[in-house]
Amino acid sequence: MKKGIYVVTNRKLIKEVALEDICKKSAEGGAAAIILREKDLKTEDLLELAYRVKNELKGRVPLIINGNYEVAKRANSDGLHLGYNAFMDFEVEFSGCLGVSIHSLQEAIDAEKKGADYLIAGHIFETSCKEGLAGRGLGFLSEICNTVRIPVIAIGGISEENINSVMKCGAYGVAVMSSVMNSKDPKSYVEALSNRIKI
Repeated sequence: MKKGIYVVTNRKLIKEVALEDICKKSAEGGAAAIILREKDLKTEDLLELAYRVKNELKGRVPLIINGNYEVAKRANSDGLHLGYNAFMDFEVEFSGCLGVSIHSLQEAIDAEKKGADYLIAGHIFETSCKEGLAGRGLGFLSEICNTVRIPVIAIGGISEENINSVMKCGAYGVAVMSSVMNSKDPKSYVEALSNRIKI
């Protein structure tokens, strides 16, 4: 697990370029990892996409598959990311890193206890992906970062303007989706976010 920017995919937000190209440019911009999150795709279609993305990444950054153990295993991905309930029911051996999305302190504690390698905590600020839902805030993030010992990645409405306040809470990194998928220059955008963390 590398500190930094975790790019979460959503091909439905992309206008004119291929998803794998966005992933490649994000990697060139210094992304810590790519999380392939295309929940509507069937296993074979997701596997095909995973291979295409992996081919573009060429091992420069880890590829984490969201929500599909079969694809993560067959694509020999670096990690598997699961929702809290799916993770708590997960009983299969997986050689890569295991990440879990959590939305409460208790979920964070439970996931760490069960063996999660990292957590994605959110959503921190209001985001276009969850319109009308107030963010859980920096206090929520701080409490989780101060309680668990595994890396915590913050997600939800994070931008160049608020990323420093997120990192000051003890976050290991941030996960972004819409802002990168919508960007005309994902490489520069990821670079800019990464540079904000280094300040």
